[in-house]
Amino acid sequence: MSTVDSIRPREGKFDGGAMGTADIVFFVLAGVAPMGVVVALLTLSIALGNGAGVPGTYLIAGVVLALFSAGYVRMSRRITNAGGFYTFARQGLGRRAGGATAYVALLAYNAATIGIFGALAYFGSEVISDIAGAHVSWQVCALAFFLVTAVLAYFEVTMSAKVLGVALAAEVLVLLGFDAAVLVHDGPRGFSLEVFEPAVVFGGGFGVSLMLAFGSFVGFEATALYGEEARDPHRTVPRATYLSLAVIAGFYLVTTWAAISAYGADHARAAAKADPENFIFNAGADQLGQTFADVMGILVMTSLFAAFLAFHCNTARYQVALARDGLLPGSMARIHARHGSPVVASTWQLGLVAAATLGFALAGQDPYLGMGISLYGLGVLGIVLLQAIAALSIVGFFLRHRRGESIWGAIAAPALGALGLAAGLVLMIVNYPTLTGSDLTWVNSLPWLMPAAAVAGAAMAGRRHGAEASDQDLAPNQPDLAAG
Repeated sequence: MSTVDSIRPREGKFDGGAMGTADIVFFVLAGVAPMGVVVALLTLSIALGNGAGVPGTYLIAGVVLALFSAGYVRMSRRITNAGGFYTFARQGLGRRAGGATAYVALLAYNAATIGIFGALAYFGSEVISDIAGAHVSWQVCALAFFLVTAVLAYFEVTMSAKVLGVALAAEVLVLLGFDAAVLVHDGPRGFSLEVFEPAVVFGGGFGVSLMLAFGSFVGFEATALYGEEARDPHRTVPRATYLSLAVIAGFYLVTTWAAISAYGADHARAAAKADPENFIFNAGADQLGQTFADVMGILVMTSLFAAFLAFHCNTARYQVALARDGLLPGSMARIHARHGSPVVASTWQLGLVAAATLGFALAGQDPYLGMGISLYGLGVLGIVLLQAIAALSIVGFFLRHRRGESIWGAIAAPALGALGLAAGLVLMIVNYPTLTGSDLTWVNSLPWLMPAAAVAGAAMAGRRHGAEASDQDLAPNQPDLAAG
């Protein structure tokens, strides 16, 4: 093969065998951004939600998503495709439902990616300015993070996985250190079981806390996006899904419990309301000193960078799948022949990030409150909607093709998961202004973009009715309906 041939983009197929279970788990956990969630969503959940009952709320969210995952992993064994929710909806509910899901996914993942980038630029400016002792604008930080992400996304996916793994390990170790310090300081009795009492969990503000709990898990479902690049995807993807969910649920439950215990169950909500930005940092400083709190601040920046890189990679793979099926321009399906990266889709996605960032900057909007919160909130809402649709799709698929699958795992569990996700979705819509923190009508009207995207996607899928829109064009792998 010539040098030119080795770098010429090829159409639509990723290199299989590049990623193991650990690589996929790193991508998923980094996308969840543990440190970023603990500093932002966890504190807000305690302050505005059910206070000391937040750990119990995380337990409920984890159970609902575990039910969903029982069917999700079975579906991933039948269909190995970078399209994720879109592919599942198409097989389970039909072509038009698949098209609607595709465009909702496109909107949700791009919105979440841009929102995370806004928060990254803001916190990066704050942290770097503190370290350098001089002001560094968020625009400069945004440019630097943008360029680093572009380089990592261009090369093979395993390089990005290694970068994410380092960042993830650091933030997880620091937060586990905080958990251990609270345990040593207060002993097992300090972790009050009151946080799991029904009256506390389902008390005032439960809806807000459940909304933020589901938001904290966003990204765990991305395991299926890497099926085409996984070693033995029929085993790797299910293992990565269950492992990611277990780690996320356990980690957030324990860390939230530790944070509440550090202040006391009766005082945590008041402390979070009084100083939400420093709620976790103050607890860390009290337990392990100011230097530890400063390290936590640095890791907030690295956590958000890892989340941005992971969400960018996830979004690019969605765009490849949609381009392969004619729902986006065909050129976006090209894969770099040498590095196996979705080079064209990645370029388009980064271009959208750049355009949105420039627009918000020219409008004088705050990168965190103006761009970050509103767009990430929209992304979270869309992804929970996608999970609910996927659960229904899984039930629909296995009602027709249940060969070798248990009724519980293939139908009953995902059906219960769909009900739980639907309840969470209603709570998220009702409490969307709380999530955005804005009283602007246009910001709180952003959820209306979801049905608009669904209608556009269904219409586009309908236009492709015919031979090229049949199930035979599901590239690169057909669902193995006979798989057990």
